[in-house]
Amino acid sequence: MSLDHLIKKADQALQSALEAAAPEKVMAATLANLETPPTAIFALGKAAGPMAKACRDGGLDAKGVLISHDPALLSDHQVEGFETVIGGHPVPNENSMLGAKMMLGHAETLGEDDHLLMLVSGGGSALMCLPADGLSLADKIMINERLLASGLDIHAMNAVRRFCSGIKGGRLARAAAPAAITQWVLSDVPPTGDDLTDLSAIASGPMAADPVAYDQMLAYLKHAGLDDWPVMAQYLDAMANQPDQHPLRPWDDEGETVLSKVKTSILASNDICCEAAQQSLGGCNLTLPALSGEAAEMGRSLAKIAMQSQNSIEAVTGGETVVSFDLSQENGNHYGKGGRSQELALAFLLAMADENFSGKPPQDWVLLAAGTDGRDGPTDAAGALVHSGMMPDLAQGKSALMRHDSYPFLNDLGALIRMPPTGTNLADVAILLTA
Repeated sequence: MSLDHLIKKADQALQSALEAAAPEKVMAATLANLETPPTAIFALGKAAGPMAKACRDGGLDAKGVLISHDPALLSDHQVEGFETVIGGHPVPNENSMLGAKMMLGHAETLGEDDHLLMLVSGGGSALMCLPADGLSLADKIMINERLLASGLDIHAMNAVRRFCSGIKGGRLARAAAPAAITQWVLSDVPPTGDDLTDLSAIASGPMAADPVAYDQMLAYLKHAGLDDWPVMAQYLDAMANQPDQHPLRPWDDEGETVLSKVKTSILASNDICCEAAQQSLGGCNLTLPALSGEAAEMGRSLAKIAMQSQNSIEAVTGGETVVSFDLSQENGNHYGKGGRSQELALAFLLAMADENFSGKPPQDWVLLAAGTDGRDGPTDAAGALVHSGMMPDLAQGKSALMRHDSYPFLNDLGALIRMPPTGTNLADVAILLTA
């Protein structure tokens, strides 16, 4: 099998993954089975626009609130009947707070005879941001930046976000009670085997109880270097005397009462994307580890697998890695440009090209790593496709990797994948092919 054929197969597998989870497609069947028409619709996240439009195409005419990241929703792609706010991502902004206040205000008007349809997709944590009493938006932005640089996984970061929020951790459900709530989710969160945990991490769980105990949340907060920050210390002192302001908990009476009115369905997830990519390849002959941990380490791990395999490989995996920054260093604010999929791909490429790494690479190989939303980090690239025909400068590549500056290095190699925003956000996909 030629290198060109491997590249084509990887590209086709990625397209199959994206098509399988398109919001319009996954919502069509679910809309047909909706028993009670909603009296209000909230749409939140990177797929909020397509999900809201699918409701209109399906005949639902309830008014609603839409919070997304796509400015086109204010003009040529505006969804009729939705008050639309364009929030900030990955860092929240004033609009993120405005949208949160709008949703909370609408929720508080709902009564026992109302039915709220909540549409949630990835990116919602930043796009809808309401600081808890005692915290400002600037505080929340700093908290978010520290969390993104901490190396904590999505579950840990969202535990801290929920505790510092006035709307997440089930607080939006609390505001909407006693209305009935149907929640449809496009999940960008890697599974943990605990459905409750998954729901609490998606957009930081505005309609889900918080399953993370207070002491564990404090441990995450300390890991992120936030525990001795004066503003946080004051907030923790205040919250110690206000248990009714804490996130809903699955083990208390209020949490059980409020959440008994919430019915949730996960319409699409990273698993669906990976399964579609596998089918495009005609099946896989190797199970890869899920994408997790440090992006560069994950890239090197996949390279080791490729080198040590005695047979050709056709494999797909998914999930979400992290990129940790050392903010204590003097150059902490002078890192380069890139994203977790780009960093993973660069680490893989350098390992495969390094004769001293872990073995002999196969004759032809391809690794494609990309974010399903079409954007990897704060860049215009979805990720990268690297292959055995590339001959990187190892010294320059390793320097770029250390500085988290994968974007320009991969751009010079012609490795970046660029596409329009996909309208969904279901974590990342990696496709490994060797011959």
